[in-house]
Amino acid sequence: MDNSKPPERSFLKTQIAIFINLITIFILSTFSSGSPSSDPIWENITPTEKLDGWKIVCGPATYSVEAEVVTGTSVAGSPNTFLITEKSYGDFELEYEFKVDGKLNSGVQIRSEVNNGVLKGCQIEIDMDKNRQRFWSAGIFEEGDRGWLCDLKENPQARAAHKLEEWNHVRVVARGALIQTWLNGVPAAGTYCGQRLKGVIGLQVHGVGSGQVEPLQVQWRDMKLRDLGKHQWLTIIEKNHRDDENPDAENSGVEITDTTPENLLTNLKLPAGVESLRVTLDLQGPEKWRYEQGDFSFSMISPRKYQYTFPPVTVQGDPPTMGPFGAGSSPQEGEIQIYLHNGPWGSGFEIIGSRSLPATRQMSIAAVLQPSPGQDMTISPPERSYWRLEALVPQIAEKAAQEVDEGPESRSDSSETIAPPERDR
Repeated sequence: MDNSKPPERSFLKTQIAIFINLITIFILSTFSSGSPSSDPIWENITPTEKLDGWKIVCGPATYSVEAEVVTGTSVAGSPNTFLITEKSYGDFELEYEFKVDGKLNSGVQIRSEVNNGVLKGCQIEIDMDKNRQRFWSAGIFEEGDRGWLCDLKENPQARAAHKLEEWNHVRVVARGALIQTWLNGVPAAGTYCGQRLKGVIGLQVHGVGSGQVEPLQVQWRDMKLRDLGKHQWLTIIEKNHRDDENPDAENSGVEITDTTPENLLTNLKLPAGVESLRVTLDLQGPEKWRYEQGDFSFSMISPRKYQYTFPPVTVQGDPPTMGPFGAGSSPQEGEIQIYLHNGPWGSGFEIIGSRSLPATRQMSIAAVLQPSPGQDMTISPPERSYWRLEALVPQIAEKAAQEVDEGPESRSDSSETIAPPERDR
């Protein structure tokens, strides 16, 4: 009888397959759990005259409410000021109208947080500056962080949809990592943003210089929101290889390297509906990490250098072409997080490190938006470096979560086997 342990890659494939099965159960449970998000209703979130449930942060600008119209007024020589909700929101559909003085920049924050007196998070831009003539209203800007995630430079229809000195209607849909906007019914911006999946909603009065003595105003009305639930990161696999400290690698009897086919983790199928993955990676020396899913691939070929290939961007009927591809360097060092996005809307990646440095990101919008089935993924992992792979899935209701936890005995029997090993730092 052969008592030797199976090769480590077989263990990894088994472990990943079990976790992916659990992801599928999580997704199916979401749609059968009877959660409120399955039948969302609109809620009026326009602040009241007493600003109940809201608070002013980061600056001295003033806010008032009269006849259900919120007015924000600038203060000379002040920084950005925000009126934010006390409640956090995850996935949602948000609609509102705004009107603004052409000299004042503004915006509406979503999925934001206040950290050390600084507000960070995505902002739906309000840009009606007649002198600048940019008109990027409903573009997506990451306040206090990476800056523009999706401007309107390549969207002349959205730029032309603005109404100066009139009320403008904005619609925002945030579901999972994907954020999309519309301005006066015209599709405006869309992008993936994986690092903040929930947070407050805020109304910005942009800071003005000390020379702007005359107050400038921005107004909002008819703010309504419907809750679409939440998403959460679910770990598929976590491996900690530190030189010769990993007993699984040492006792498997199989030598695993980055360049041999035996190291590939293949035929791993993601369930339909999973569009975003998060990789936590701390490459050591010359090691590499590679991910492939259909026409989409991403590789870290060194601790700071990456390569990528996106699916072809073609209109239906056009001859197939090669998708966007490229390479670059990340300014981050040490442990990084890589967000990989691949869905009907498009594809992209984000690289974020622990240091306060600009992140690296690239996005490619699909020409034809169609639901896509789950696709096989292939991973070429490093031999000794730490890495963790997570999938972004809908967060199920508490009752459904208990049903999953108390599921078939066959699943509970293997719980000790599939538990990800703790990271040894």
